[in-house]
Amino acid sequence: MTQLIARRRSRMPLRGRATGMTSPPRQVSHTALATCVVLALCGSSSCRADRLYGYADEQGVFNFSDAPSDPRHRLILEVSPPRPAPGSVGARAKAASVRRSPDQLTPLIHDAARQHRLDPALIEAVAFVESRFDERARSPKGALGLMQLMPATATRFGVSDPLDARQNLSGGAQYLRELLDRFASLPLALAAYNAGEGAVERYGGSVPPYAETMTYVPRVLERYRVLQLTGSRGDSAPDAPAGRARVAP
Repeated sequence: MTQLIARRRSRMPLRGRATGMTSPPRQVSHTALATCVVLALCGSSSCRADRLYGYADEQGVFNFSDAPSDPRHRLILEVSPPRPAPGSVGARAKAASVRRSPDQLTPLIHDAARQHRLDPALIEAVAFVESRFDERARSPKGALGLMQLMPATATRFGVSDPLDARQNLSGGAQYLRELLDRFASLPLALAAYNAGEGAVERYGGSVPPYAETMTYVPRVLERYRVLQLTGSRGDSAPDAPAGRARVAP
């Protein structure tokens, strides 16, 4: 919560320097004052200031806040966030989910597997746990698409459109290949995919003790094992919510 207190200036007449004439009192509209306060609040990194509350006390002091903390606070200004541009990644991610069956994704999965020397079943297992094959899945932290690529990861692996199934699968597979080469262990590679390479290194080359990561790794491994043994692409395996929150590295 951010608060700003502004003391109202006295409305005493102003005297001209050259003529000695008295000018009329200057008045500032509530809207103009509120706009100035919003600009001041927006300068604070801890405040979004999309709503502004305020009141004037008995001494004529204006009290403003981005969160009502006094019974006298009243909403005096509300700023709507900008809408994503039509066709942008943000707008498309907010659209209805687009789920494909594993059979529909098989050609793309096999292409990514051949390109990055991976077992197609591993890519499918990760995509299932990450997004349940929802091309437009978006986590609260901004991970996108089938393999839930963070924007920085997508850029790192040349993925210009994380909501494009082919690009997303290829970027995720390339990341998995790099992690497998780096840690020489599938469980550690999966842990790093979920929690970040830095987290695995900080815990001495072991799976970080994060609740999500400790659930994520065995879930992917179990899905992978089932696909290896049976080749099944049904949806009978334990589900993972699409667009889950990724652990920060």
